[in-house]
Amino acid sequence: TPLETLPGSGYVASSQKSDDQPKTDKPRGRFGLMSALVRLGLAVLILGLAVYWAFSWVAQRPEAPQRMNRERTFTVEVIEPAYASHSAPITAYGQVASARTIELRSLVAGRVLEISPDFAVGSQVEQDDVLLRVDPFTYNGAVVEARAAVADAELSLAEAQEAYALEQSAITAAEDALASAQTDLERARSLLASGAATQQTVDTRALTVSERQQALDQRQSNLVTLNAQILRQQAAIAQAGYALEAAERDLANTEITAPFTGIVTARNVTESAYVGANEAVASIYESDALEVSFMVSDATYATLRSDGLFDRAVEVSRTAGAGAERIEGRIARIAPEIDSATGGVTLYAELESDEADLLRPGTFVSVEVAGVVHDNTLLVPETALYNDDHIYVVRDGRMAAVEVEIRDRDGAQIIIAADIPEGERIITTRLSQAGEGVAVQVEGEEEPGGPGGGFGSGPGG
Repeated sequence: TPLETLPGSGYVASSQKSDDQPKTDKPRGRFGLMSALVRLGLAVLILGLAVYWAFSWVAQRPEAPQRMNRERTFTVEVIEPAYASHSAPITAYGQVASARTIELRSLVAGRVLEISPDFAVGSQVEQDDVLLRVDPFTYNGAVVEARAAVADAELSLAEAQEAYALEQSAITAAEDALASAQTDLERARSLLASGAATQQTVDTRALTVSERQQALDQRQSNLVTLNAQILRQQAAIAQAGYALEAAERDLANTEITAPFTGIVTARNVTESAYVGANEAVASIYESDALEVSFMVSDATYATLRSDGLFDRAVEVSRTAGAGAERIEGRIARIAPEIDSATGGVTLYAELESDEADLLRPGTFVSVEVAGVVHDNTLLVPETALYNDDHIYVVRDGRMAAVEVEIRDRDGAQIIIAADIPEGERIITTRLSQAGEGVAVQVEGEEEPGGPGGGFGSGPGG
């Protein structure tokens, strides 16, 4: 049965109504408002009590003991300053080339009779090895003819010289006969003056003197002709000798030999083929005369030039299996022009002949050039340098800055010039909090004042 709400008295049972009486809902507005107000008041009261209790608890909490700041100490690694002479090698990359390459040409024409089995591309040939032979028949005939011409010219010269000697003897006899005739003429003239001889005798003897004088003049003229013939034969001998030498050279040139010990890079002839004069038959480079060309920057070139560039030692290496072949060399020359694209300078280094045969032209290699030597300097790791102008040392347990001058760099090492007092060590550990006066402890050494360090104020933290 439905319950009725009685004002101020709660709930009471109501009488049962008949089924035919209509059902009605009573309003509950007053009871709901009072209940909400009561609940809101209780919530505010509880919240106020909680706030009051919290503030009271905070106010009554005892103060925590105040902690003093402790200075932070950094553990660092150090090295002892060791002054010495240091240098940083300069690394570059280059290419091996031949310093001496020759193109062999046949100086005579003819059919190739023989080719050496060692005459092949990639093979090494020794100096004066015969690489190929050209048919020498024609050139042997030329030598025979030239020798015959020389012999004929020498025989003609001998004949002319003999005739010249005979003519000289005849001139001597003619001069004696002329002198005798002149003496007889003078005697006849003396007798004619005394009347002992006639004018006819004088005339006869004068005619004899004239005839003998003409004979002497003819002999002397013949001697000049014979002397010219001798000179002509001497010239003929020289000409024939030159022809003989040319023929002998042509005969010798039928054998093409290696001018030096080297590697054959090209062969353009086969056996039984015909080669013409001045035709290229092979190309060879000298295996003991290799060089490497490499480029350095303009600044590096200036540094090397000021310290002495030529004959500076270099070391060339290339990776070969598990190891690296290293060959010594020296800078020999400089390229005539600077590379306009890179601004670099190309250098050429000659390689030691005893080891150069390990390489071949065209090989790419790394080149290590001996660097400039800096005396009385320090070699420190890159981590020790700050702002490219100072390092830190340990001084009385704290960091102290020391100004330095960078002389060179060698990978992760730096060559510096610095004045470090005796007994101080260089800090090599990189610290982001590095600064003057920061407390440090050397790794492996016990911190002064016992473990944990002392208390107090100071830099760092």
